[in-house]
Amino acid sequence: MVRFVINRISWSLLTLFMVVSFVFFLARLSGDPVRLMLPDQATQADVEAMREALGFNRPLFAQYSDFIFHAAQGDLGMSLRHGQPAIDLVLERLPATLELAVSSFAIGFAVALGLAVWGEISRSRRLRNTLLWAATIRQAIPPYLFGVLMIMLFSVYLSLLPAMGRNTLAGYVIPILTISTYEIALYLRLLNASFDETRSLDWVKTALAKGVTRRRVVLSHMLPNALLPVITVAGINLGVLVGGIVVLEIVFNWPGIGRLIVQGVVQRDYPVVQAGVVVTATVFIVINLGVDILYRVLDPRVRLA
Repeated sequence: MVRFVINRISWSLLTLFMVVSFVFFLARLSGDPVRLMLPDQATQADVEAMREALGFNRPLFAQYSDFIFHAAQGDLGMSLRHGQPAIDLVLERLPATLELAVSSFAIGFAVALGLAVWGEISRSRRLRNTLLWAATIRQAIPPYLFGVLMIMLFSVYLSLLPAMGRNTLAGYVIPILTISTYEIALYLRLLNASFDETRSLDWVKTALAKGVTRRRVVLSHMLPNALLPVITVAGINLGVLVGGIVVLEIVFNWPGIGRLIVQGVVQRDYPVVQAGVVVTATVFIVINLGVDILYRVLDPRVRLA
């Protein structure tokens, strides 16, 4: 187990190194970073002064080595607009993004799990089909559009909930409702597909033939096996969710990393965008590392291999 964990950590660190390198070279492949930072009316003298101040007049390999050295110490540059370390600005916004992503994920997964188990224990094909149709319809509506519809319903027409912001608990309801319902739809379909594969296996039929109650068969035998393939998808999806709710943060005026990155792009605050991408990638890598370790703990076949 220790060897497995060390191996996975090594690969995660290598992946992070590749991400940091990608961020460095992508910024330079997309054009002159100094030109991206400065306004259009900047003179050539301004450009040269900024290039010298940031070290962009040095050889590319020297810039890359310096960038990697400082990135390893958590230094990804100073924000051009705020005058403070870019990494501090991003980490300041990280809790808001994690609150929204993790709470929506947890609620969505738990509700989907409950509905899937209910449908399996009930043995009602009509119930399962109804839940799947509802999940399909929800997935057909883009999250940002669903969020706007929820704002119109609960904030504009009913005046029950605030449309934007993170100042009160009520402000969390619409954003979490928007994301968690999409998560419910996703995991309900995955769990139902896993139950379909497990339902016809011989050991399930044997347990039922021996008189074991269906509830016990579903909860003790079918559910653990049905969860295994879903866990991997859930881990990847949580990582994607952390970095992929940029549009929703704009819709709900949510002070998270996604909104900060968009502001950095608009304001040409290159270090902030760079730090935001690196931190988001780091969270994604850490989540997937945790999923790999969890999968090995839960699945004896992986431990044997």
